[in-house]
Amino acid sequence: MSRKSLVISGLVVLVMLLSLVPAFGCVTPASPTPTKPPTPVKPEKVIIHHFGDLSGPYAPITAPIVTGLADFIEWFNAKGGIDGVPLEQMFRDTGGKLDAALAAYAAFREMKPKPIVVILYGSAEAEALRERFVEDKIFAFSCSPSPTALYPPGYEFSTIPSYCDSIGAFIDWVTEDWAKKTGQKVKLAFLSWDSTYGRAIMVDEVRNYAREKGVEIVAEEVFGLRDMDVTTQLTRIKAKGANWVYDNTLAHAPGVISRSAKALGILNQDLYDTTPGTIHRASGPWGMDESSIRLAGPLLEGIVGPRSFASWAMTDVPGVKEAIASFEKHHRKPEERVMGYLVSWAAVYTIAHAIEGVVKELGWGKLSGETLREQFLKMKDFSPLGMTRYTFTADKPEPRQTRIFQVKGGKLLPITDWVTCPDLRPAKYR
Repeated sequence: MSRKSLVISGLVVLVMLLSLVPAFGCVTPASPTPTKPPTPVKPEKVIIHHFGDLSGPYAPITAPIVTGLADFIEWFNAKGGIDGVPLEQMFRDTGGKLDAALAAYAAFREMKPKPIVVILYGSAEAEALRERFVEDKIFAFSCSPSPTALYPPGYEFSTIPSYCDSIGAFIDWVTEDWAKKTGQKVKLAFLSWDSTYGRAIMVDEVRNYAREKGVEIVAEEVFGLRDMDVTTQLTRIKAKGANWVYDNTLAHAPGVISRSAKALGILNQDLYDTTPGTIHRASGPWGMDESSIRLAGPLLEGIVGPRSFASWAMTDVPGVKEAIASFEKHHRKPEERVMGYLVSWAAVYTIAHAIEGVVKELGWGKLSGETLREQFLKMKDFSPLGMTRYTFTADKPEPRQTRIFQVKGGKLLPITDWVTCPDLRPAKYR
């Protein structure tokens, strides 16, 4: 082939190759098939961590809570748990000692997997751990709320209205019902434990609200957790002209006050009787408890106070029916038939409901203390098994409704419908 022919052939091949370049250049490489993210594996169990006093002064209240929690978990798991995942509990006895409570929390937070929820029973540890829960983003459901523990709002929520809001509901009732029916001015004395819990009602928000409602607070007295006589304090209270004595105590203490009042001849158990020089009795949420009645007997007949949970006498409530059946199945002791047992059922049912919400919306992989808290903030008039009512908001992590109960014939029965508590949280957080 001549040199000229070779050149021509080369040019033809080059032109053909160049003509193919645009075609190949426009071809987009096939995209790889997207890999579907793996479905988060369900955990083997969901652990409810809790610690409290089983060997100290609060044991009569804490023990039934622990028992109730165990019985509820068995009942709940028999119904399938949370999306097939069973609940389990992990408890530590702290003996009513703050350092033991802090040590229990420190041990829990180091566990793998990290806890998502802790149930609390004492005011002192609730206050001491407030910032730790925020830092660790662990949700806490507290049975002993105090303003210092709940505010500013963080990761601690309350199973009951705060002690301040609760006494506010009592002040509403005593002024709108008792004072109007008797024509008497309410002269109120506080006689409570000398502890964080006992003093929780002795704050300016409560004092100011009482003044606004026309209630005169004539005395503020305290006594020790183990004291069995308060006649000295009641003598001073009588001298101040009180016609009502309100305590924020529990277990044996409401009876201690009523027994001492009877010894002085000033206990008035007829609700609307106005005999001069006598006092009527009222107690806070944990004093309006079956344990107090069992320990004091007839001495507490007629006592009134706020309670946001159904009582064991209210057998038409679904949760109470289930609790009674479980209680009898396990042959629990009579002293465990108290509000704390019912609180466990309602509290853990509510936690399980919130976890179900997280799983449904985000999947198991997103379950955390933070997402659990977000679910609680969505609750509006949620009624766990009909036993209480829960509404939570970012600025008020505590329920808002309660009822006024009275001891009648040895039973705790509501004498009002559900009422909304006045908002007595610290003024700077309103």
